[in-house]
Amino acid sequence: MSENNNFKPDVLYKYRDDSERTEDIIKNQKVWLSSPSQLNDPLECRTGEIPPAWEAKTIRELENGQLMGVVMQPPLFEPPKRLFSLSERETKQWIKRFSKLNHPRKVKAMRQLYSDHGIELSKPENIIKDMRKRLSKVGVFSLSEDCSNELMWAHYGANHEGIVLGFSSSSDCKLASNRHCLPVIYSREKPTFKSGFKNEVQIMPPGFGQQNVQRVSFEDDVFRSTISTKTPAWNYEKEWRYVEETHGLFDFPGTLSHVVFGLRMSMQRKEYYRNLVTKHISHNVGFFDVVESEGLSGLSIVKVLEEA
Repeated sequence: MSENNNFKPDVLYKYRDDSERTEDIIKNQKVWLSSPSQLNDPLECRTGEIPPAWEAKTIRELENGQLMGVVMQPPLFEPPKRLFSLSERETKQWIKRFSKLNHPRKVKAMRQLYSDHGIELSKPENIIKDMRKRLSKVGVFSLSEDCSNELMWAHYGANHEGIVLGFSSSSDCKLASNRHCLPVIYSREKPTFKSGFKNEVQIMPPGFGQQNVQRVSFEDDVFRSTISTKTPAWNYEKEWRYVEETHGLFDFPGTLSHVVFGLRMSMQRKEYYRNLVTKHISHNVGFFDVVESEGLSGLSIVKVLEEA
């Protein structure tokens, strides 16, 4: 597990090459969140094998919850006097017949009752399928705790000719939210459900009637660890992730507070980026140069002095 799980740094960094797309990030103050298929690790966003016995047990429990919602209604959790358009007498007869059915036939009768009244109940067996589908649509923006990592500069910073953008996580922003900013877990084990999961219900009108959709919550621990788990080979990245339920273009997740220039970036390009940031970012941004540490011990950064 990554050492960064218990403490979120005040600034998280994005390594970028020197390109028009990087310039557009600054100009438009928007970032692209990639889908799992666009990430560089083919093992991203997968759960482990789901035990058939656990899945069957979970489906049964969810179906029982749906059944209880029909025949035992709050606040007193007593049988309802009326179900939808049924009269009191028809409701009583329906519940009496319903109580004598076995589990599969109860589920079928419940679905038919709702369908007759324009509501399609979600099927618990589709929840896992829905989760895998939603995992394929999640948006991920990778960041790092470290802005002076030699390998990161080589891999993501155009071989030290690129730039790093630092976003503050200390303000009231997406990076300050535990829902949207996750520390990456480095593990050889894929996340798996072992003792149930958080679920959520959405009511959506599909044109006519209603559709009751039950799904694994975005807040569920396994769902979240699935989108933030990588193998130990990537540990050096010290990664955090800004995540959304869909991929695409989003506003900055935090205030742009640091710009770090690569060791091999020319003075001309550094000046260009300083002017670009000054023109498009209304608040003060700190500019830094990457420099060699003494004795070939690595890299460090130094603040660029303001011109007099």
